Amino acid sequence: MSRRTKAPPRGWQFWRRAFWTRPALLVLYGMLAGALGLLALADVPDGIRDAVAMRRAVECPAWTARVEPDVDPPKGCLERIPVTVSGPWHSRGPGSDWHLMVEQDGEFVFFAETDVPTSGSRRLSDDAEAEALLWEGTPVAIELPAGDRVETEAWGHRGWLQTLFLGMFAVSGLPMLFQAARLKLRTANGWWSVRGEKVGLMVLSPLMGVACLLAIPSMLGLVPLMLGLRLQWVAVVALLSLGLAIYAVIRGAGAVRGRPDGEG
Repeated sequence: MSRRTKAPPRGWQFWRRAFWTRPALLVLYGMLAGALGLLALADVPDGIRDAVAMRRAVECPAWTARVEPDVDPPKGCLERIPVTVSGPWHSRGPGSDWHLMVEQDGEFVFFAETDVPTSGSRRLSDDAEAEALLWEGTPVAIELPAGDRVETEAWGHRGWLQTLFLGMFAVSGLPMLFQAARLKLRTANGWWSVRGEKVGLMVLSPLMGVACLLAIPSMLGLVPLMLGLRLQWVAVVALLSLGLAIYAVIRGAGAVRGRPDGEG
């Protein structure tokens, strides 16, 4: 029995015509990734100021504590609220999502949710009574009856560091996708062509070097941050990975220059 051949794609079946790999669209993807990354990086200075103010803040007066989450939270101080911990509702590997419930009219109602790193999630249990500390409406710590304090991902400098690493990783997509579009365009029939060679692992050009310097430290720096390790370990891993990226870029650039027919 002869094997049936696949019918060629029709004009409207763009997903079967390698639509997403057109050089013009690769440039567009890069611009979108870069714009999102720059927007994230623009929030980092505010995050640093917020982290410093949070760590220096005192607790709010007891009379300012909210009973309902819809009420505007107090500003400039740490709000303490008795809660019941519920979860984990969503485990994403390094860390989990927990709900904070408060009692109203004999029933437990949802008050807030927070992401807790892996090390902290292991110290929490479902239906445990605790006190939550909130900074301007955002849960930043959970204090258990035994005096154990579990910090969330929003506490202190963790928040802006996570934004920094995610922004760096997004910005790395800009030079990487520009380089992909450049290589694709060499063998395609124009910016809107689907023809040309597939773009896989790319030569370490100057654009790819910039992408590596942004992507490698940000990816590896996120690992200890999301695991809930101390910030000293986050700094060590980020600096070591930056050094590794610099070494790889220098070695790769030397190898490209040493090729008689290679281009950067």
